[in-house]
Amino acid sequence: MGEKRSDTKEKILSSALKLFSKKGFKETTIKDIAKEVGITEGAIYRHFTSKEEIIKSLLESITKELRHKLEVALQRGETDEEILESIVDTLIDYAFSNPESFRFLNLYHLLKEYGEVKNLPGELILKFLNGLYLKRKLKTYPEIALAVVTGSVERVFIFKERNFLDYDEETIKKELKKVLKSAILA
Repeated sequence: MGEKRSDTKEKILSSALKLFSKKGFKETTIKDIAKEVGITEGAIYRHFTSKEEIIKSLLESITKELRHKLEVALQRGETDEEILESIVDTLIDYAFSNPESFRFLNLYHLLKEYGEVKNLPGELILKFLNGLYLKRKLKTYPEIALAVVTGSVERVFIFKERNFLDYDEETIKKELKKVLKSAILA
C-alpha cells in the first residue's frame, strides 16, 4: 500500500514538473496535474496540501540534486580555471540531461513567487567566485561573474533547445568554457 502511494506521489511530482516547466506556475492548475497523472484532484490532495507544496517539494529535490553535482564539480580540478571549467561542464550537463528540471529552476529564479529558498546551487558558485575575487582573479564583481556564468548557460540551453545552435554538447561546452574564462578571469 505504501509503495503504491509513493509511486503516485512521484507521478504527481513528475507530471507537475513537466507542466510547470512548459506552462509556468500560475498557468498550471491542480486539475491539469491530475489529468496528466490520470487521477482525480482529490487524489492529489491526499499527497499534497496545495500546488505551492508541490512546487516547494520539486524545488527542494531539484536544488539538492544540482547542489550535490556542483559540490562534486568544485572538488575537481587543481587550478581555479579547471574548477570553473568543471562548474560549466556540470551546469551544461545538468541542463541537457534534465531539461524540465533546468527550465523549472529558471522559472523559479525569474519569478521568485514561492518564498525564500535556502541553499540554492548558485550560492556554491558565488562562494567560489568570491574566493577568486579575493585573490584578484576576477575581472568583475563575483555577483556579475555569477550572472555571466549562469546566464550564459541558460541562454545556450535555450538556443540549443530551440535549434539555434547546431553543435554537439561537447563543442558547446568547449566554446562556452573558453568564452567564460576570457570574460571573467583576470
